[in-house]
Amino acid sequence: MRIPEQVILSALQNGACIKTFYRASARLAGSTNRRIPDGYVMESPGERHEVILSQTDFLSVEKRLAETETWEQIVGIVLFGGSTWTLRPDMDD
Repeated sequence: MRIPEQVILSALQNGACIKTFYRASARLAGSTNRRIPDGYVMESPGERHEVILSQTDFLSVEKRLAETETWEQIVGIVLFGGSTWTLRPDMDD
């Protein structure tokens, strides 16, 4: 079910962040190619549960976000990674 853009933006203005994650072959480690996420989760401070977002939900607000953190870890032959996204400071009004 699609989450309205305004609901996502409101949560982000109140301190929420969006976390993306992916998995790929470990042979791709160190590559500068942009990874296509396998999933999107919005976490809000003070909330016990996260909200699962669709790719469409994420794309509706992506231009207003800043990637603030990235990570990658190899486990066996699989590369796991992800990013944390927050509302860009110039969009926080």
